[in-house]
Amino acid sequence: MKSGFKKWIGLALPACLALVVAMSGCSKTGDTTGASGNGNSAAPAGAKQEDKYDKLPKDVSISMFDRGQVSSDEGTYEENRWVKWIREQSGINLKVVPVPRNQAQEKLNVLVASNQAPDLIWEYDRNYIGNLVTQGVIQPIDEYIDKYSTSYKKYLQENPDLKPYISFDGKIYAMTTKRTISTIANHGIWIRQDWLDKLGLKTPTTMDELIAVAQAFKDNDPDGNGKADTVPIVGYTFGDVISAMFGAVWADWYLEDGKMKYGPTLDRYGDALATEKKMYDLGLLDKELFTDKDNSRTKQLWTTGKAGICMCQWGGGTVQVMNRDLMTNNPNALLAPLEPVSTKYGKYGTYQETPAFIYVTFNKNMKNPKAAIQYLDWIMDKGWFSLNFGTEGTHYKLVNGIPQKTDNDKFKKEVLYASEYGVLRPLIEKAEDWPIKAAQDPLSQKIANLEVKSLNTVLKNKFRRDIPYQPNVIEINEAKASIRKTIDEIRAKTVTQSGYTAEKALEDLRKEWKRLGGDKAEQLAQEWYEKNKSNFK
Repeated sequence: MKSGFKKWIGLALPACLALVVAMSGCSKTGDTTGASGNGNSAAPAGAKQEDKYDKLPKDVSISMFDRGQVSSDEGTYEENRWVKWIREQSGINLKVVPVPRNQAQEKLNVLVASNQAPDLIWEYDRNYIGNLVTQGVIQPIDEYIDKYSTSYKKYLQENPDLKPYISFDGKIYAMTTKRTISTIANHGIWIRQDWLDKLGLKTPTTMDELIAVAQAFKDNDPDGNGKADTVPIVGYTFGDVISAMFGAVWADWYLEDGKMKYGPTLDRYGDALATEKKMYDLGLLDKELFTDKDNSRTKQLWTTGKAGICMCQWGGGTVQVMNRDLMTNNPNALLAPLEPVSTKYGKYGTYQETPAFIYVTFNKNMKNPKAAIQYLDWIMDKGWFSLNFGTEGTHYKLVNGIPQKTDNDKFKKEVLYASEYGVLRPLIEKAEDWPIKAAQDPLSQKIANLEVKSLNTVLKNKFRRDIPYQPNVIEINEAKASIRKTIDEIRAKTVTQSGYTAEKALEDLRKEWKRLGGDKAEQLAQEWYEKNKSNFK
């Protein structure tokens, strides 16, 4: 092991030492308190009590987001080099159950309803985990962590601020690790700086200025091909970015004069809809905005240089690939991260995540929770690093203790898809490490430096989150789940149909919310807030 690697596994080493101590202690004391399962007398002093899970196969299944990133010659999400590596290194017979990323919760719900859900079900969304709790799909895991875990148990003791996020009704229902800065930052905005420069435009800072810039991108042929074929604004997070800049995203509760109110019922949400509609009516948005379910249209327009503003994510993953393809296709394209613009309500940042990362839960019907804990402890100790960075000498080399990509194309093909197999990761990062981690070719370095700027731009603009996490109450979850489809339908109708106003849309949303039990949900949300607010930082 190279000395520089030590700083990357500083959290894992204490866990390993703890394991050695624990094993040493077990060899001396044993377990003398329990009777054997076959009705015989208590085990002799010093004998280790048999664990019922030790006789079971070490089979564990886990859900996985299918993002379409596994090439055919790599295999599938179920079977590839990394799944094989996991089985060999962890000693666990892992089965992967992929679900499409943009339909993950719907597909998981189908698997649950048909009793085909995997042992480990994970999501980024705490609200969804709360739904699984209230439905009785998943089980508390306090006992499993206490009895079988070494690494994760120690990590949770060292990071007690994570406990409220994974606890429901006083019990722990998930395992998680802290988000890094690159995963706290989520949505972001990119703009063609070369288009701004060519048209002599200033960077927009208000919503009105943003609309004016988009109009200029539409009318003034910024790509210089003599055709009116540019699309000013694209983006697979477009609606979320707009509503975040108005401080009213669809999923969240807000404190209005000390009262808990649901985001889509607020005046601010109505104004966000009105802004989307105005942009659409002016021809500033792609007409396929609501039918581009797999984001292929957004990717096509951006990477071929036909779009001027992308409301997507701050960088990494899909966006990094999109930006790379754009700059490969058009080496003269200049990109810049764009700060969120202000509205009449002030300036709010784009969506950012809470401190807890992936929530890994245990299906109540799983056969071997001990094997699941052993697998997740292995991920914490060793697995996460290789699943994120690949193989040393093949995909990276260590530079000042930081894994530096040696071949971006090889990494993209062979490693990029593997990161989410490492569902727990005690990684600590700094924005200035990006150029060191990236491949050293000029294009990779250019993208890395752009992403440093983008990450800093996103993080300096605070996303409006009035409460640290959302209430988990059955009636509230049911009301929100029931109205979700209506919100999407009304938003699409508002934006695309000329005779349907944002004012009417907000009125209809409020009526539907009331019909679905919104008044009761608000009462329960208020009670929840009063009960829990002393725990909020």
